[in-house]
Amino acid sequence: MQSKNTEHICHLEGSVNYTIVHFNNGRKEVMAYTLKKCEALLSESESNHFIRIHKSFSVNKDSIKEIKPRPLNKVVLTSGLELPLARRRKII
Repeated sequence: MQSKNTEHICHLEGSVNYTIVHFNNGRKEVMAYTLKKCEALLSESESNHFIRIHKSFSVNKDSIKEIKPRPLNKVVLTSGLELPLARRRKII
């Protein structure tokens, strides 16, 4: 992952041994790494911009529009996309 592109990343979606990188402009890129590995590839300062909201999703903090707590457990992105929020995850 190139560091110059990380500010343009909306969220990361893990799918078994692959990660789908979703960009703000709607473009998607598939990487042959697990979500955990992709998060590790982000530099120390850039990883602070991403939070794990679910076992399959890591979101750029700047892309979060709203957090819907229980009973919905959803994170709404600026694009309008709603992603699941794990029950045990606390985002503040």
